[in-house]
Amino acid sequence: MVGFGPSWIHAKSNGVKTNAVAGVFALDFMYWPSARRKIGWYVEPTYEYTFGHVHERSIGISAGLLIAIR
Repeated sequence: MVGFGPSWIHAKSNGVKTNAVAGVFALDFMYWPSARRKIGWYVEPTYEYTFGHVHERSIGISAGLLIAIR
């Protein structure tokens, strides 16, 4: 799956708080190894671009377990 959307960032560094709006792009890769699809896993790489005065960029990755509810 592919996703794109807005993000609100609230950061605190050295006692200074900042707020900014960012755009996030994410890809979701899901794998269900069994035919019954009861348990699987996912990996989600993301890229984020901040539209604040600094224009920070970041990448991240999330991974986890999928459990079907039926």
